[in-house]
Amino acid sequence: MSGTSGSSSLTNASMSIEERSFCVEFDLRMASKGIFLGDDPLKFAFPILLAQLGLVTFFSATFRLLLKPFRQPTFVADILGGIALGPSFLGHNQEFYKMIFPKESLIVLDVCGLIGILFFTFLVGMRTDVTVIKKAGGLSLVIGITSFCLPMLLTRSLAVFLRSEVHMDRNFEFSLFALSYFQSMINFHGIYSILTELKLLNSEFGRLALSSSMISTLCSWFFAVVVKTVNDARQGGLSKSVVGTMSCRLLFVFFIMCFCRPIMFWMIKRTPEGKTLKEHYVCTLSLMVFACIFYCEVMGIELIMGVIILGMAVPGGPPLGSGLMDKLELFVSAVLLPTFIVSIGRRVDVYGITLSNFGKVELFILGGFLGKVVGAMVPSIYRKFPVVDAFLIGLVMSCQGFIDITFFSHALYRKYITKESFSIMVLMATLQAGIIKPLVRSLYDPSRKNRAYKRRTIQHSRRDSELRILACICHEDNVPAIINILEASNPTSVSPIGVYVLELVELVGQAMPLLINHQTNKTSHSNARSDRIVKAFSQYQIRNQEIVAVQCFTSIAPYATIHDDICSLALEKITSLVIIPFQKFDSPALRVMQNKVLQMASCSVGILVDRAHGILKAPKTLSDSWFALHVCVIFIGGPDDREALAYGTRMAEHPNINITVIRIYEIGHKEFDLIETQLDLNAVNDFRIIHADNSRAVYKDVGVSEGPETAEVLHSLSEGFDLMLVGRRRDEGSSLLMGLTQWCEVRELGVIGDMLTSSDYKSEASVLVVQQQASAVDNVTASSIQLSSRQYL
Repeated sequence: MSGTSGSSSLTNASMSIEERSFCVEFDLRMASKGIFLGDDPLKFAFPILLAQLGLVTFFSATFRLLLKPFRQPTFVADILGGIALGPSFLGHNQEFYKMIFPKESLIVLDVCGLIGILFFTFLVGMRTDVTVIKKAGGLSLVIGITSFCLPMLLTRSLAVFLRSEVHMDRNFEFSLFALSYFQSMINFHGIYSILTELKLLNSEFGRLALSSSMISTLCSWFFAVVVKTVNDARQGGLSKSVVGTMSCRLLFVFFIMCFCRPIMFWMIKRTPEGKTLKEHYVCTLSLMVFACIFYCEVMGIELIMGVIILGMAVPGGPPLGSGLMDKLELFVSAVLLPTFIVSIGRRVDVYGITLSNFGKVELFILGGFLGKVVGAMVPSIYRKFPVVDAFLIGLVMSCQGFIDITFFSHALYRKYITKESFSIMVLMATLQAGIIKPLVRSLYDPSRKNRAYKRRTIQHSRRDSELRILACICHEDNVPAIINILEASNPTSVSPIGVYVLELVELVGQAMPLLINHQTNKTSHSNARSDRIVKAFSQYQIRNQEIVAVQCFTSIAPYATIHDDICSLALEKITSLVIIPFQKFDSPALRVMQNKVLQMASCSVGILVDRAHGILKAPKTLSDSWFALHVCVIFIGGPDDREALAYGTRMAEHPNINITVIRIYEIGHKEFDLIETQLDLNAVNDFRIIHADNSRAVYKDVGVSEGPETAEVLHSLSEGFDLMLVGRRRDEGSSLLMGLTQWCEVRELGVIGDMLTSSDYKSEASVLVVQQQASAVDNVTASSIQLSSRQYL
């Protein structure tokens, strides 16, 4: 009954019982001469294979298009595409089925399908980070174990009851215990796919679900291997075959760890940082996969487990893991995997399902589902998780995917389950995935954990307290500019700075997103770039002892969801400001990340645009006698401009910084918001009072009547400044900005920020665009979210 038991021939994982019952002389030729020379292309191996792949790809793409408004997983569309081609739909027509699936073509299709699913499984193994077991917390460990053990207990009890109390077909009765296992096992790839499509992979919710599923997966595999070994021993005792197979398994693992893995590390050393993987390295690794498959086939070892172990041995991340994913994933998913989908689809026959057996199989499916949900919910609620989140974790843990379907197919070949049970299990796995993803999307709100009910801004920070800043690093080039911004923030013994440095690394080639604390994980998952960044900020801390404290982190996650780590860390460390480097020609994914942080951050956010020749490129520290910055604050009004002015007020206290505040106001404007106007005047007056005796602080009022005059004022400031501070959001309908909003190219920088960073603005000054945090309990700031309806003086 083991879902991992090995195959004894190349078509073990794909040929059904009925399809092995015929005997055909295999004389199918490769390619036809064409219809004009009298050949029927569908009587030749290559054309018929292309027709099968083309049809399943067409149906899968069609279902993806039809299901897109319902936000269904791609797994659902692919399986439905295969089913549509099988006997449940088009294949129900015998003439069509014999034309598309002639008996002579099944061997070729099954071989291609097996190779496809094995390479797919190899990529799954590459995504598996076994170190998560060591780092998993107690909650992940408990959920992982209970999510396998509880459904196994329920379904086993159900199997015993049905076997003793209900009369049924002998073949179906034999499959009861296999059904209990397959509905209890969890394979993390299905959970990984759902979390990726929901963009929850590196959220707290996603990390808990993924780490728990990996633990549960290992429990499933361990249970299967133990049961198979015990059954083999019972049937033949400690025979030579059992001992030989176990020895071959151990030898296989030893060979991978002591021969293949060192070769992989040698490849990594021979690949320069930032370079792609060499083609002959990719060929060598592909040959390792084929050699692994051949060895397992000859020795009677489980094929699926063999390629998974080899995949797990591949070091994750660049250059090897990410390089292999880039080279192989598209070909496997677009060419090889559809052959497996065709093989699955032609075995699912809804017309062969009887109502009585459907009810019995459904009991096992329901028992496994409830066991997984309860097994995840109870430990989560005990650890004070919200009930809704605990329920959603249980739902995600019950998801199934291609690897589960692979085990179902293998069980069908081994006669552990009937073809009817197989059809029901595949259909219900597809239905479950189709229901769970939209349900989780509608019930889970990842932004609510980042809501702050206290002020976390520079403006509202006490001048005699620590200022906490989260500085994000996308590239090594960002380091000098960030360090100089931190230095300009004026750390002192009265008001020190706590700096949390977060290096952002795109997740490629491994499944588990990571948030590495370099003070507690000094060696794990580190690379040369991370080491250099950590060293640079460590040196900065050493030069500013007792006034600067630095803690470095690395987030390895998809760019589409990496904002979760930024917002979570800002919330956890109670920071007042998040600084994100901005490059106008960066990847679109980074631009999306910046927008997500602006929407979800629990504190103020600053987007730093470091000009190509800006003075921030030069490394400066407090110990440098020539350290000097000329800072300009552009103040028009609103919460973001007040935050920028508060930051400038703090910078002005630095002995080597000169600051100029330019307040632009509208001449003769009569209508204005009294509350906002008063807040703006208070902020300006605070700056003028604090720096009344500071010769390095200059304040100017400039009156304008329309947008073009505002542009003229800004262009007059293009010389003489190294850094410009400006707020992001403001009333774009104001006369001060009339005619300027339509030229704004980068919306996340705001109208003024976009103008200051455009190529038309002749300045080398770097720009920090500031957005102030909006508190959920502050009525004045809450009203500032509706900026489009506000007027400023």
